Amino acid sequence: MKYRIKALTPVHIHSGEVLRSMEYMVKDGEVLIFDEMDVIRSIKEKELLNAELLDSYSLTSKRSDYHRNLDYYIKKGIIDSSIVNRYKVKAINKAENLNGKEIYRTMRNIQGTYIPGSSIKGVIRTAILYDYLLKKGIDYIKEAVNYLKNNQRLKLYIDDYIIYFTNTKNNNRKKNIQADPFKFLIVRDVNMTENEVVIYDETIFDVNKFITGNTIEAIKEGDYTEDFEFEIVSDKDKLNTLNKIIGYNTDLDKYLDEKKILEALYQFSSDIIDDEIEYFKQQENRLFNSKEVIKKLEEIKKKNSIDSPVIRIGKGKGYKANTVALAIKKLDRNYYNKEIKNIAKPYQYRERYEFPKTRNFVGNRVSPKLLGFTILEKVD
Repeated sequence: MKYRIKALTPVHIHSGEVLRSMEYMVKDGEVLIFDEMDVIRSIKEKELLNAELLDSYSLTSKRSDYHRNLDYYIKKGIIDSSIVNRYKVKAINKAENLNGKEIYRTMRNIQGTYIPGSSIKGVIRTAILYDYLLKKGIDYIKEAVNYLKNNQRLKLYIDDYIIYFTNTKNNNRKKNIQADPFKFLIVRDVNMTENEVVIYDETIFDVNKFITGNTIEAIKEGDYTEDFEFEIVSDKDKLNTLNKIIGYNTDLDKYLDEKKILEALYQFSSDIIDDEIEYFKQQENRLFNSKEVIKKLEEIKKKNSIDSPVIRIGKGKGYKANTVALAIKKLDRNYYNKEIKNIAKPYQYRERYEFPKTRNFVGNRVSPKLLGFTILEKVD
C-alpha cells in the first residue's frame, strides 16, 4: 500500500542549519534566502575589509542589533545589488521582525524540503511502544521506572527497558542495538511536492508567561509528500534467529505488520490530541487565544482514523517528550501527579522547560498555530 503525508499545521524538523542574517532579505512580504558563497562573491572588492561587514561575520552574539540583513549591505553599496535575482529559496514571511535574526532551517535536500524516514519511523516506534505500555499496565510501568531509577548511571530510557530488558535473559544491564526489532522496518526519506515554506517566530507558552523561542523555517500547512511505502523486511525465521543470537522482547514481533502500525498510530494520536485539548481548556491566560487552538485540535481529531491516522512530527514531539507520561496519566492519574517530575526530569534539567507545563506555538497569540500535525493518507 502506498501512502503520502499531508501537513495539517506547519511542520518544522530542524536540519541543524542556522541561517545567518547576512544570508537573507525581506522583500514584499517574502523572505529571499541566498547561498552563503554567492553572498561572499557579491561583496564589492573595495569593501572586502569593511569593518562593519567583518564584524557581522565574526561576532557570535545572538543579539540582533549586532547583525544586519543582506538588504542593509546592498543599500550601503557594500554588496552588489545583482545578487537579489540569485536567491535560492523564497519563503512566506509570518515573523514580526526579522532584523538581524537567525533562522533555524527545516530539513531539505537538493530537491527541496522533505520529511526524513527516520522521523516517520521514530513516530511509528513511539506509537508502538506507547501501545505496548498501555497493554502491559501501570504495574509494569512502575517496575520499569524503578529499574531506571536504580540504574541511572547507565542512562537508560523506558524504551530500552521494553526492548532489551523485558522477556529477555539480559543480565549484564547493557543494551545491544542489534537486538532492536525495529531495524526490520524501513521508511525512506520523502520529499514534499509543493516545497512552500513559511518563516515563523516560535513561542513557548508556559502557563502564565511567554518565552521567546527561535525563528524557524517551516513546511507550509497543506503541503504533502510524494508517495511512499513502509518496507517490513522481517519474517519468522529472521526474528527467531535474532532472538537466539541476541535476545529481545519478542512481544514486539506482532507490531511488524502494516495494519498494527496504523492501529498504533491512530491510538497514540487520539490520546495526544485529547491531552492537548485538555491542556488548552484549562488555560485562562487572557493574552493567549486557546479557543483557536482547541478548535483546530478538534478539527484534527475528526480527521484521525485507523485507515488514515494523524501523525505528529518534529522537534519535541517524539517518544521522550511525552509518551511515558501520557500512558501513566491514562492508566493512573494519581501516580502521574505524584511522580511525573521525577519520571520526566531529564539529566540536564532546565526548570523553564519543565514537562509538561509548556507548549510551543508559532504565529501571534491571537491566532496561534501548533506545530507538527500531519495525516497519513492512503494513495489509490
